Amino acid sequence: MDPMELSFYATPGRFTTLDDTEGASDDVREVVAVVRGLLIYDAVAKPFYGVDLPPAQAEAIHERDTARLLATVRACNPLPLSVSRPPTDRVGARCHAFSRVTVALLRAAGVPARARCGFGTYFRPGWFEDHWVAEYWDTTKDAWRMVDTQLDETWCKMLGFAGDACAISEAEFVTAGRAWQAWRRGDLDATRCGLSAIGEHGAFWIAGNMRLDLAALNKVEMLPWDVWGAGWSPHEQPTDAQLEFFDGVATLTAEPDIHFAELRTRYESDDALRMNGTVFNVLRGRTETVSSDSGPRP
Repeated sequence: MDPMELSFYATPGRFTTLDDTEGASDDVREVVAVVRGLLIYDAVAKPFYGVDLPPAQAEAIHERDTARLLATVRACNPLPLSVSRPPTDRVGARCHAFSRVTVALLRAAGVPARARCGFGTYFRPGWFEDHWVAEYWDTTKDAWRMVDTQLDETWCKMLGFAGDACAISEAEFVTAGRAWQAWRRGDLDATRCGLSAIGEHGAFWIAGNMRLDLAALNKVEMLPWDVWGAGWSPHEQPTDAQLEFFDGVATLTAEPDIHFAELRTRYESDDALRMNGTVFNVLRGRTETVSSDSGPRP
């Protein structure tokens, strides 16, 4: 592994710079436990945990900046971050936030870590559900390992997940680039890739996740519903040029360590891929400017 690459992922990025190192650790399971005690998946807060989130906690799903998200956590409950909150005092989050906060706390301890966007296979049998996980560099194995911080005891019980959430396999989580390549080979049905909660699946979703994954590999971890640059709408068919374009992106993101220098250069130089500060927040239905200090402005 290129030491420069590991150094890049061991330092914070735009959205993972923290005000302090409270909660940081080089022990991945310790970090996972901390994050699980701070965040709650907002869409299942009521059915899974019996919690009605107040607006301030629910709206936290739109926070891109980890330091600000943790400030919201502290505002709800001033205990040290290492102390697990009751579900009522946790802050609303979705898979990307669980992953990004995990990455931020690992980087704060000097551990190479990165967020990955793709598809989880353990949510609905036979389907590839839109999802994010975190990767960290395991020095004992000289390899990247995937962790799904969202999968706490409650989630595992609800899903019937019997695996190790701190050792997610490539069959359990498929990165967007690899999903794209499998679809292009004819080995994956793109209509089974997307988000069942809203009934949307298709190749356009794989392409969108690839754009998000490339940004995250450049330490620009966006919201799953942030849209910018290349892609096409759910009811359109991709052109040959679009297919060729994303074939190239898939090559970079499916094997990011082999193509590290190129994926860095491509992201920074391609206006169709680089997040230039203006995105469309699909959930809010509005264009937002992501300022230099990470906060959105309508």
